[in-house]
Amino acid sequence: MKRQLKDIALLIGTSPDGNCVYSASIDLGDYWDGEHPWDSSAEIIALSLARLQGFLFGGDGQLLQQFESCFDVEDGRIVSSWAVYEDGTRTNLPPRI
Repeated sequence: MKRQLKDIALLIGTSPDGNCVYSASIDLGDYWDGEHPWDSSAEIIALSLARLQGFLFGGDGQLLQQFESCFDVEDGRIVSSWAVYEDGTRTNLPPRI
């Protein structure tokens, strides 16, 4: 089976009630260099973006990174975040107190 997803970031953002409020398929180079809605508290609030899931695929279709970030839709701040990389390494941002 051929891998279809190459050099791409797949992104899905949901509201607190689980509705999709953001989705994108972005060239990986544009993803690394670009501005994103979750970079701005105002955009997080406007979208009511509670959770963002991302899947980053490399040039031969390998999953380079999977991540999830959760936001407070009232103030736009990040609440928690984790990422798992191709080598299995996991990073976590501790929840806000």
